Amino acid sequence: MFIHDTVADFTNNYVPIIDYLKNYYKKHASHFEEYFRFHCHNVDEKMKMAIPKHQEKISALIEIKDKMPKLIRDIARDYEQMYDITFTKDVHLIVGLYGSNAFTYRQFIPEIAFCLEKLSPLDRHLQIIIAHEFGHASHHLLSEKRGINWAMVDWESPFTWLLQEGIATHFSTKVVSARKDEYFAFEEDLEWLTFASNNKQIIMEEFLSDVTSLDARAVFLEWFSINGGKRFGFNRLAYFIAYEFIQSSLQELTELDVITLWRDVNYQDVIYQQLTGMAKKNV
Repeated sequence: MFIHDTVADFTNNYVPIIDYLKNYYKKHASHFEEYFRFHCHNVDEKMKMAIPKHQEKISALIEIKDKMPKLIRDIARDYEQMYDITFTKDVHLIVGLYGSNAFTYRQFIPEIAFCLEKLSPLDRHLQIIIAHEFGHASHHLLSEKRGINWAMVDWESPFTWLLQEGIATHFSTKVVSARKDEYFAFEEDLEWLTFASNNKQIIMEEFLSDVTSLDARAVFLEWFSINGGKRFGFNRLAYFIAYEFIQSSLQELTELDVITLWRDVNYQDVIYQQLTGMAKKNV
């Protein structure tokens, strides 16, 4: 595992003009290919909006990029020791345009990127998002180890996303001690957690209704995207559903069987039936 730091170049040479941003992204193009392909669109508009935000964030960017390598290595080591896996893929530290905060690459064994302009400088919050992304990577490594046929996985299914986010959140609770709301928001957000906990039944019912009536992209926007949440006024509520699904499944299956559930050709039906049962229990 190699950690690529493009942030030092950004902070050392920063000039608050669009040409500087364009040159930075061009200079480090290999580290931004995945970001601009999947995680940041409308680039010209976002560059204009990012300039004043970047200026305010420079000191925090320096603080965060100095902390990240050790925090990454420590959490990676914890996962490796806990699950007998080894991380070999690269990690990218970048400064984006206030789109995604972090993501795994679209690879069977994925690289990981952290967009530092979107991160809180608090150690615990950094640890949680690192643990979440390495949780995704651990999910893939353990599935590969157990002989998954990746061709069977429907990458455009909300049930696949639900399993992925639930596992990553579950993993993060095992390697970082934090308040429950922080595992979902990567910062304090008790209002979000209180709403989700108090409205679990209606949230699950509405999610299941949307999954069966809307196309996958619409489900992603409403339930998984940071830009969603029009239904209830709270975004990314699928993460709460996902975590609750994993906790329910762990009452019936071993952790490894839950982690590798997508090895089952009928895994989407299994998830749907489990969620339906959970929604009825909450009546």
